[in-house]
Amino acid sequence: MSRSKTSVLVVVALLVGSLFGAGVAAELSPPAADDEATDDSAAQTTGIDRFEGEQAFREYLRAGQQMRGATWVNRNVAAPQPTFDVQRGTAAPTATETVADSAEYEMTVEESADAAGGDGGEPRYSGTNVQEVGLDEPDVVKGDGETFYYADVGRTRVEKLAGGRTTVISADDPAAPAVVGNVSASGKLLLANDTLVVLGEDRVRGFDVSDRSNPERLWNHAVTGEVVSARLSGGQLYLVTRTAPSLDDPCPVEPLGGALSVACEDVYRPTGQIPADATYTAASLSPADGSVTDSVSFVGTRSNSVVYMSKDSLYVTYTEPSERGDLYVEYLLANASLPSSVVDRLQTIQSYDISSDSKRREARLAVHRWLATLPEDERETERVRLENGFEDYLAAHQRDLARTGVVRVDVDHATGTMSVDEVGTVPGTPLNQFSMDEHDGHLRITTTIPRAGKAESANDLYVLDAEDMDVEGATRGMGLNERVYSVRYVEDTAYVVTFRRVDPFHVVDLSDPSDPEVKGKLKLPGFSSYLHPVNESYVLGIGRDGGSVKAVLFDVRDPTNPTVADDFHLDGQWSAVSQSHHAFLLDRKHDVFFLPTRRGGYVVSYAGGDLSLQTAVTVEDARRARYVGDYLYVFGARELAVVNETTWNRTATVRLD
Repeated sequence: MSRSKTSVLVVVALLVGSLFGAGVAAELSPPAADDEATDDSAAQTTGIDRFEGEQAFREYLRAGQQMRGATWVNRNVAAPQPTFDVQRGTAAPTATETVADSAEYEMTVEESADAAGGDGGEPRYSGTNVQEVGLDEPDVVKGDGETFYYADVGRTRVEKLAGGRTTVISADDPAAPAVVGNVSASGKLLLANDTLVVLGEDRVRGFDVSDRSNPERLWNHAVTGEVVSARLSGGQLYLVTRTAPSLDDPCPVEPLGGALSVACEDVYRPTGQIPADATYTAASLSPADGSVTDSVSFVGTRSNSVVYMSKDSLYVTYTEPSERGDLYVEYLLANASLPSSVVDRLQTIQSYDISSDSKRREARLAVHRWLATLPEDERETERVRLENGFEDYLAAHQRDLARTGVVRVDVDHATGTMSVDEVGTVPGTPLNQFSMDEHDGHLRITTTIPRAGKAESANDLYVLDAEDMDVEGATRGMGLNERVYSVRYVEDTAYVVTFRRVDPFHVVDLSDPSDPEVKGKLKLPGFSSYLHPVNESYVLGIGRDGGSVKAVLFDVRDPTNPTVADDFHLDGQWSAVSQSHHAFLLDRKHDVFFLPTRRGGYVVSYAGGDLSLQTAVTVEDARRARYVGDYLYVFGARELAVVNETTWNRTATVRLD
């Protein structure tokens, strides 16, 4: 298939949770009367196909329900707040949910407006901090240099029930902006020419803002379930939604109410069984009228969805949970010391067409009955031997226990049509959208490999051919006994932060896709949950150290010996950047970056490789910042502060109540 098409890349990582249940000892202890499944087991999938009809869809869902070992619950309701790629893996060792800034330092979407306004008389202005140039992402602030739209996400239940509002702010005079109107809706925003798209809790709406003082609603789609993510590219709106299917009436799938109906025969599934409890739909829409151009739907799991987009493809990933029960039976059958009666029973269990968890329970029972016939001392010796042996067996199969399937979906940007194309697989699970990147015909993906038996957790980076989705190369074993906290790709280099007690910063050379190599590593206190390339010399890390927000400027001029050029601690315990990269702003003209905290906004200078506080902007619950010309706009919960970047004095305060 031609790669000349301009496409959109979405990656939805469908993670399933605990892989190893209650631990090795539980395998050899007597089974409880009500022994619930503690692992989400499934066969490794080898491809992707469509359902033959409603009955096939229903049977697949039932099998997924049995695999989960839980009562089916139809969660086909709106989420408390749309997911929209909230950045994951920041404050706590466990991953939270997840969205993104250009991986290349030459130009981010924020700065693309600068280039247009540099010599043409129009002032430069910043947009949303996104991952890929040309792919805008939804955020609470949108603007075009003359007008800004700021969504009040609703601080009270009354405001939320009322649907919220979005404030329209004129920046005709950058030094003295003024409120000129309101949009009667609130949520994450996207701006497509004169259409403002508002992604709310239970609906997606489009507003005509050609007359900014009098916005008018153009279209309104109810959302069944929730919006996972969205992008805007080339005049097309791309949505990824998640719905919970009903066993009684699984189709048609209608993620946008009457605007989109997907038949059972048009829903894709892995060829192997997974514990499916959700249907994901990627759809392209016209922002002007909300009409659906095309869509693809596929089953997956609800937990921890992640979205990544590039200009060329759409990738859907799902976790291939391990068949722990089958692995346990295989281990026991390979054990020469078991009597023939137990081996015969295990072979019979292996032949059963039952779930992996059921096989595990039956095998545990067979072993327990045999152990019960042994003298006490011999029984304990055999139990310990089998227990330790299984730990070794798990360690040897560590990268088989957690694998991520990757499906490539082609999107013809000229027409907005979509088609499922190739499928690949890699060990481990990705953290968030920054774990993945497409460059020069290759998909790069960084994953965490969970601890297994005596093997510590580890972190790998895999390079796949984006055409056939085969793995071309890999570097394995970064940060043993740690997990990935942040990743950033800059052309042929990857920067990976892993963390447990210290923050190893890894520099990976990707110039040879068949042989990626860790060139350098640096250990330092704390961790960085967001990485931002500043220029050829420096990468900025934002995270925490102890109880305070920490910024670190990494000097990467020598990839074999990365160093800390400087670090800076903020007088605050939390920054919105830890939840969303959209809260970060870099202004290269003035060599500063902006970090919002609950105490206000901090403008930090990185000039000359040194970090220092340029100014603090006192604003209640600072959330975002944008610049217009040489004026910095700091958006708080109830007010907008304007700061002159040549003097760093405040020039205006605008109430947003």
